[in-house]
Amino acid sequence: MGSQKIAITSDADSLDAQIDQRFGRCKYFLVVEATDEDIKEVTAVENEGAVQGHGAGIKAAQQIGDLGVDAVITGNIGPNSTEVLEELGIKTYHASGRAKDAVEKFLKHELDEITEVAKAHSRPVRSEESPDERIFFPLLDNNGLESEISGHFGHAPFFGLYNTKTKEFTISENKLSHTDPDKSPVDQIIEAVNPTTVFALRIGARAIDLFNARGICLKTGDYRIVKEVIENLDKLRAQTSSCGH
Repeated sequence: MGSQKIAITSDADSLDAQIDQRFGRCKYFLVVEATDEDIKEVTAVENEGAVQGHGAGIKAAQQIGDLGVDAVITGNIGPNSTEVLEELGIKTYHASGRAKDAVEKFLKHELDEITEVAKAHSRPVRSEESPDERIFFPLLDNNGLESEISGHFGHAPFFGLYNTKTKEFTISENKLSHTDPDKSPVDQIIEAVNPTTVFALRIGARAIDLFNARGICLKTGDYRIVKEVIENLDKLRAQTSSCGH
């Protein structure tokens, strides 16, 4: 393979940043020039679509075309953006987590091409069939899929992570530091388990803002046991209300 140019949607201007799951509204495009398995150059470009009142996806896709990009790595992408990129012959690939890790996987042909288009004019919501969706839960106890979900997100005694692809569910003790000056509890969670979705009965406004900024879906529902949530993934709704913290 010769040289190629890849654009990654990101919430910050370096490859250590998290991938923004939104294409049209991401803050930055990290434009990576690579040859075979080597990253040669990285340029952070502000997404012109992010400030659009309407047609953000189209504007962003046009900008990608102007940048001469061969492929895009993002979380979700709408029909209007997809149409523009397809006309330009630019393929899109799904990833979450750190941008640098995603680029390395792309160069090894380990990323899945996006084939399902997100609904127009809505927040991107990954479906149960999405590859490797990892759902994060605050828990009151350590009882496997029968664990009870905590109503207090940040101070739950345990945390659980369910992988919809492998059907694996792991539980760990809550060891978050609320006094770390460099990393918020949200950043600590992302660094530790890299979730794509967070299920919360109640959650503070700052945590909501931080998760949204990092492109992670927040979901809720009238369920109190992990197993109930997993059995009703298609009935979950967006979590947008804070508990006042």
